[in-house]
Amino acid sequence: MKYDKIVIGAGLYGLYAALYCARRGQRVLVLEKDAEAFARATYINQARVHMGYHYPRSLSTAQKSAGYFHRFMEDFGFCVKRDFHQVYATSARHSWTNAEQFVRFCQAADIRCDEINPNRYFQPGLCDGAFLTTEYTYDAHVLREELVRRIGLEKERVTLLFSAPVTAIRRENEAYAVFSGQRRYDAPFVLNAAYAGTNEIGAMLGLEPFRIKYELCEIILCDVGQALKDVGLTVMDGPFFSLMPFGLTGMHSLTSVCFTPHKTSYDALPTFECQKQSQGTCRPDNLQNCNGCIARPQGEYNA
Repeated sequence: MKYDKIVIGAGLYGLYAALYCARRGQRVLVLEKDAEAFARATYINQARVHMGYHYPRSLSTAQKSAGYFHRFMEDFGFCVKRDFHQVYATSARHSWTNAEQFVRFCQAADIRCDEINPNRYFQPGLCDGAFLTTEYTYDAHVLREELVRRIGLEKERVTLLFSAPVTAIRRENEAYAVFSGQRRYDAPFVLNAAYAGTNEIGAMLGLEPFRIKYELCEIILCDVGQALKDVGLTVMDGPFFSLMPFGLTGMHSLTSVCFTPHKTSYDALPTFECQKQSQGTCRPDNLQNCNGCIARPQGEYNA
């Protein structure tokens, strides 16, 4: 089968790109390794719609985040939870940024930063400042259902295939031949939206790998007491934690700079010790979804 574009990966970037091209009259094929869309990076994260507060040591990054925050809200506001207080605090110790510096940073980035008493949420003396901010959380499943619905309206131009891992790619003249098992698809343009599988796909074409830091991470989803139900807390700027609503699920995500990453790999392809116990289903050149892997490491959280 021949297409104008082939997109590898059915996360947010992959589906958005497919819709973008289809609405310009192009025929697009989306190949997704998993059995459903949004099964990996688009779902397995904090679900934070960043305004830029995370980047007090990079003003340009913060300003870009703020710009894309508004863009995301315009495009996908339907999947966003807004009705909670997002609080950022600066630790009194072991922080790269103190309260005064954080305020100056927010003023320079032109993002909201309303000072509140840190003792409202933290033990006295632990934080030298706390601030109400404007930042939201998105629901990946609500977003997925809407994008899949929109793609359904473009079914004459978009073909979405699940359980279709890319097994080989060949450059032939001015086009690419993309294989998923015994099936072959051709297009003059291939978009690699595989995220952690970026180098895996690039290696099929002999491309130089990106220098990527891979982390095996655990995002804890939990229930909180009524006092924190409508509150998000993020402590800056060092080895601290974040607790915030997780989309529209009613749960909170709990993450920590120190404890969320379990293992790290700096290899060209993600290489972890647990892959040896996966019976060959997860390899550096065929990364599986940890949520369904038989060799998934034991979590640190017991509810």
